[in-house]
Amino acid sequence: MEKNELTGIERQLVLEYLMDGNAPLTLSLQNENLPEKKSESLSLTFPVALRSEQMKVLGEGIILLRNTGSAVESFFGKNVRVQFYFNKLALYFDTRVQRASTGLALVIPSVIHKLPDEIPESRSGFSVTVYYESSAQNGMNKSQKTDILCDFDENYPLFTKNDYKKVVQRYLSEKNAEKNENIAERIHAPKVIYVDSSRIVFAAKKTDMPLASGCEYALLLCFPITGPIKQRKVYVSCVVDDMFESYERDKLCACAKISSIREEDVRFLDDKMQQ
Repeated sequence: MEKNELTGIERQLVLEYLMDGNAPLTLSLQNENLPEKKSESLSLTFPVALRSEQMKVLGEGIILLRNTGSAVESFFGKNVRVQFYFNKLALYFDTRVQRASTGLALVIPSVIHKLPDEIPESRSGFSVTVYYESSAQNGMNKSQKTDILCDFDENYPLFTKNDYKKVVQRYLSEKNAEKNENIAERIHAPKVIYVDSSRIVFAAKKTDMPLASGCEYALLLCFPITGPIKQRKVYVSCVVDDMFESYERDKLCACAKISSIREEDVRFLDDKMQQ
């Protein structure tokens, strides 16, 4: 048995947990059932969340669904992945949406899997390290130095001749399908979605954003370059002068104005913008 598989006693504990009605589930369609044409229903593309009151879990390992709406109805007869959290650990199993006398149903298979940890590494070679003194916690008077390593979002290419506010608007308005983390409540570093010689923009879920309006931060920007050194390091200071929030209040952009930078680094960044 692989380390990421739960069977026997472990599976039984999870089944009892589901029977207690403590775990909301997320259903997503397996790849072979995804629509080929954009004109097909979008309900087949995005995961669907089920609340505990919409399910009844039987001891035989059958989940009866009720009042689920048309989104789940469109999954009938198709293979789905069911994901949920158990003690903050992400688990999943694959099954088929079937019809029972009371409505739709899911059969829990004999093996339940742990969701693998998939933290993508930056393929660009570009990174930003944020240095700052964090606030005292737990009644301690001492401040603690915290370094945050950020990379860039591949959906937002850097060094394009765009107004940074348009980039921010795009990020905050885009709808993104939520992906289950293998550990619940994991904090992710912000992504850099814009940078030039005068400004840098960090983007993150609201719960993940560590930067605050009006605060000053020291940054180390690293850029891959050709030649024996392989990397150009740029040290700057910046002040967050604008915070923008999405309409749903779930995403933030911290827009920082660069307050200190060497003249040769200004030329380097301006040259990057011209490429």
